[in-house]
Amino acid sequence: MASYRLLHVVRDGSGDTNGLAEYTNSDTVLLPVHSSDPSESNEGAMIYNSSEDKIKIYDGSAWQVVGNTAAQIQAIVGAMFTGNTETGINATYESSDGTIDLVVSADSAAILDGDSDFTISDGVANGIHYELDNTDMANWNQSGIQLTTSGGIFRHNQTQAASYTIPSGEGAVMAGPVTITGTITNNGTLVIM
Repeated sequence: MASYRLLHVVRDGSGDTNGLAEYTNSDTVLLPVHSSDPSESNEGAMIYNSSEDKIKIYDGSAWQVVGNTAAQIQAIVGAMFTGNTETGINATYESSDGTIDLVVSADSAAILDGDSDFTISDGVANGIHYELDNTDMANWNQSGIQLTTSGGIFRHNQTQAASYTIPSGEGAVMAGPVTITGTITNNGTLVIM
């Protein structure tokens, strides 16, 4: 494989040419500075466009910015999202404002955790179905919450530290003895059994 060395002109203090030297890590490269792109150039020419604050290279027909612009980076990242078929999520790149919109699909039937041992789905008419480790646990709809045979029981801590209000027209049930250290405002019905 060929190796290349970058050389530069060495000048003395008066600006006269004093020979050639190989660039080292401590040397800087000075590019021709232009306030606009030159009208003609040779392919491979490189400039610094001071008006645009960009380094450019001539590709034989036009001046091209070295590196990616913000718009180009947004388009690259946006293309990685748009059209992806992630389960339950639609991803769209909006080039007008450079953002990526993520929307949970309206037809998504379930919310799953990473290892799929927890599922909430719309498997019950007008309600929610809850599974744990692929075992039916509960259904919740306008009729209330129904625990399945594997769903366990409702339980609460016998010390209630939370402060909350039972609204008018609603009820709550607790199994005693109960120690209440918070504040319960009862505007409805509270039954302690």
